[in-house]
Amino acid sequence: MPDFVAYTDKHLDVALQRLGDGVYTIVAPLAIAAWRTKEPVSFAQRTMGEPLQLSIGDAWGELFDAAWFRFTGTIPASAVGQEVVLLLDVNGELCVVDERGEPVRGLTNVASEFDKRLGMPGKRVLPLTDRAQGREPVEVWADAGCNDLFGIVQENGVIKDAWIAVCRPDVKALYYDFEVLREAMTVLPEASARRAQIQYALHDAMHLIWNGLDGDAVAAARERLRGELAKRNGDASLSVSALGHAHIDLAWLWPLRETKRKGARTFATVLANMELYPDYIFAASQAQLFQWMKEEYPGLYARIKARVAEGRIEPQGALWVEPDTNVTGGESLIRQILYGRRYFLDEFGVDVDYVWLPDTFGYTGALPQIMARAGIRYFSTQKLSWSLINTFPHQSFRWQGIDGSAVLVHMLPEETYNGPAAPRSLAMIEQNYRDKGVSSHALMAY
Repeated sequence: MPDFVAYTDKHLDVALQRLGDGVYTIVAPLAIAAWRTKEPVSFAQRTMGEPLQLSIGDAWGELFDAAWFRFTGTIPASAVGQEVVLLLDVNGELCVVDERGEPVRGLTNVASEFDKRLGMPGKRVLPLTDRAQGREPVEVWADAGCNDLFGIVQENGVIKDAWIAVCRPDVKALYYDFEVLREAMTVLPEASARRAQIQYALHDAMHLIWNGLDGDAVAAARERLRGELAKRNGDASLSVSALGHAHIDLAWLWPLRETKRKGARTFATVLANMELYPDYIFAASQAQLFQWMKEEYPGLYARIKARVAEGRIEPQGALWVEPDTNVTGGESLIRQILYGRRYFLDEFGVDVDYVWLPDTFGYTGALPQIMARAGIRYFSTQKLSWSLINTFPHQSFRWQGIDGSAVLVHMLPEETYNGPAAPRSLAMIEQNYRDKGVSSHALMAY
């Protein structure tokens, strides 16, 4: 085969874009009605606000306005036998509910504005049916906030998507196969055999689908990539544990009431993903967040408790909230551990023996003593890695406090608690882990 390196790299990205464009095909519009209020209202009160009839391109609110949206339509006969989804993007955050008003999935317009590595856009796909019968009516209710993840109105808050679409699961699977191998190429050494073999496989797969995404071509392309995806390294020198996680600031760039709704959207999405991915484990911190779910969304909370009992949701961090540790006093920190740990034990029967503080800016030297005296064995953080001045020299070490007490510490080598769980994540962890000579384990929080 001739040398094709520069040519292929350029066109592999084009092929990936074509695959992404081929996953969903719009087959029908949805009618959009909404009832707008300044503050959120319950599902039972969902039609008490100002009524709106909306279309794609309409702005529906100001910053932190709330609304209940009703999307209606009919699955066309052309979709019979196919997987059907809804594409919903109101340039805000949506919590889709069931017929009883219980949260079932969170949707949002954009990904993180602070870490572009996570990619764009956000979550806009609502699964509807694996196999359409045709002519089924569609009605979906969703509780909306006119704000993005970080309390900003994007694009004047105009509605971007409200469609019924057919999903090609074979194309979606090939897209992710292609994407992970394409990115693996970018983090492997240029002279490595592994990179060259991936490049040739992607080259062949690209040509199989270049003239179209018919089922036989997609299947042949997936088969060509299967061998590269199945390959494993030899005995690993570094084991990375990947843990699902959603870092939620209980008070930051939005009203406190919005934090509770963010919690509902997050847990509903987590529970929906657990139905799809049986190996998915999710960790959630801060007893206060669980308590809000118990108070505001009791049905959702019952499902959370069931997953905790199964070991699928891990109560994380032994603290009532993720607190500052420098401005506050020792008694306050003791109470954080006392009440947080007691809550997880009383509610879930789980005794959490570690402190998780990924987003706190500083750490009092008294903390090891407080943790050790409370029976806390481990501590995890990563915010020190964001310093613009000093590079902290270790990531796995024993932290000795003022009185000589010590706890085992692990700082995330990826230097983020919002990892994309992509090949670049593993490359970053291996390259950046300063204590890989003494520790063969590292944590990825994605």
